[in-house]
Amino acid sequence: MSNGTISATFDVSAAAASGELLLQAATVLPPIYYLIAVFLFVGAFLYNFLEFHLLSDILHGFMGDPVELTFNPESEIYHGVASKCRSLHGRYLVTPWLASPHLQTVFLNFLGRPPSFKYNRQIYRTRDGGTIALDWLLFSDVAGGSAQLPTGISKEDSTPLLVMVPGLTSDSASAYVKHLVYKMAKNGWNVVVGNHRGLGGMSITSDCFYNAGWTEDVREVINYLHKEYPNAPMYAVGTSIGANILVKYLGEEGENTPLAGATSICSPWDLVVCDRFINRKLAQRLYDRALAIGLKGYAELHQSVLSRLANWEGISKSCSVRDFDNHATRLIANYETVDTYYRRCSSVSYVANVSVPLLCISAIDDPVCTSEAIPWDECRANKKIVLATTTHGGHLGYFQGLTGKQLWWVGAVYEFLSVLHNSPFMHHQKKTEATGLHSALESTIDQSPYVNITEDGMLSPATENTLTESTVTHSNKEITESEISAEVDETAKTSSKDGVLRITSKNGNSVKKDKGENISETVADVMYPIKRSVHELRKYQGKSIWLLAYIAFMTSWPLIGSLSFFFFRKRYNKAPRKNN
Repeated sequence: MSNGTISATFDVSAAAASGELLLQAATVLPPIYYLIAVFLFVGAFLYNFLEFHLLSDILHGFMGDPVELTFNPESEIYHGVASKCRSLHGRYLVTPWLASPHLQTVFLNFLGRPPSFKYNRQIYRTRDGGTIALDWLLFSDVAGGSAQLPTGISKEDSTPLLVMVPGLTSDSASAYVKHLVYKMAKNGWNVVVGNHRGLGGMSITSDCFYNAGWTEDVREVINYLHKEYPNAPMYAVGTSIGANILVKYLGEEGENTPLAGATSICSPWDLVVCDRFINRKLAQRLYDRALAIGLKGYAELHQSVLSRLANWEGISKSCSVRDFDNHATRLIANYETVDTYYRRCSSVSYVANVSVPLLCISAIDDPVCTSEAIPWDECRANKKIVLATTTHGGHLGYFQGLTGKQLWWVGAVYEFLSVLHNSPFMHHQKKTEATGLHSALESTIDQSPYVNITEDGMLSPATENTLTESTVTHSNKEITESEISAEVDETAKTSSKDGVLRITSKNGNSVKKDKGENISETVADVMYPIKRSVHELRKYQGKSIWLLAYIAFMTSWPLIGSLSFFFFRKRYNKAPRKNN
């Protein structure tokens, strides 16, 4: 045998002997050691996977983390309201045995420990035939008085009224909703929860469903309540998707809303960013799956309607929120793509136009609505907004105390709205013209000739009948466009030599209108959109009108100079010249 062969045989034998020695040593160790090793490995994995922060809380002596506030330095809402709220200038400490955003979120949805009480229900019918359940809890109910229907509230009652807008597939029975409702009613407020269509045990009675950007129901309910109880200062709170709807509504209305103040809790802000985030990690994909199951359960309750309006086969196979939105939401609301729906319905695009005192609360560790979508700069630029962010809290969780019976954000909302209600900074409704923000954010589907936008904001295919027989309402009379065309056809227009335009109607009456007046009105009609555009440009750019005029003059000077030179040279050539 050669030396190489002997060496190789020796190496194999040594390796085998080493393996046998390790195996023997492993069998000598007690099984408890292996159990401890497995327990430590699984514990370390779960600690990181569930994002526990108990060790960090222990090292910091259970002091909690400070609440970070983002606001405009010149904001009266901060200096006059938020600065007086102790909860916004304190520290938030999570319930020790719920020191994980995932545990807080799951515990809230499955247990939550809500207070026990009963609502008084009012059924509200929308203009398009939809049905909304308004669940009331009055101060008198919690204070021990006899239960009374909401219609029993006097029109002269000045008790503050709070409107609650729940989150996705949530209703008035959700634990976090009941926490807030009971807290506010116990402290002297009347509270009403505006359940989304098809929730709260209600059936779908029209072809319209709610979605993340559907603000028509909130607008209609708020206007109705303001009309019924004009002396009651009205506020609103939105949570999760409800917060996105509320902020979008505030941006659309601007100064027109009758709300005196509002709060937004754990809003997704940017639906596109949240859609990417919820599909990024395993934990988020589990939430995505759970939300899809909830949406499918909602769809099954209204299968008779959804099967006609949407792709029911696709809905039943949906494994994510995006799948459901693709097969249901997008089709019902007439959006071209899912991303189009997400972009158009994201409240981040409307933050700049919010004109109501608004407190926004978000958790950095929110496992559903990522902090990447929080519009920090937009909130800082708006003097009406105060943004409060916490390191921990989960999605709508914010449990505090050893027993975990209280939600921190509920106390913060009550304190903010109470201080605002007793301050001179409440918003008062001002009727103003539309700002044009809607058109700036509209999708291309709104501009297509085959789409009809109805009065209540719904989109529907435009047929020949809807194009020619669409109704125009004026002075409580309905006149169709076809009748208007007939009136114009029967109207004879004559122009005389004296510069007066005479319009003769079919009854023979003559209406005189001077050409100069007609030209002035024409010029005014042409200048109006220009003035409005300049006003909007000034408003959203924050620039002086003189600076905008200077920029316009300098950029258009070459063209104006050339035209002026050509014009004056032509006039000079036509002028008569004297012969010497």
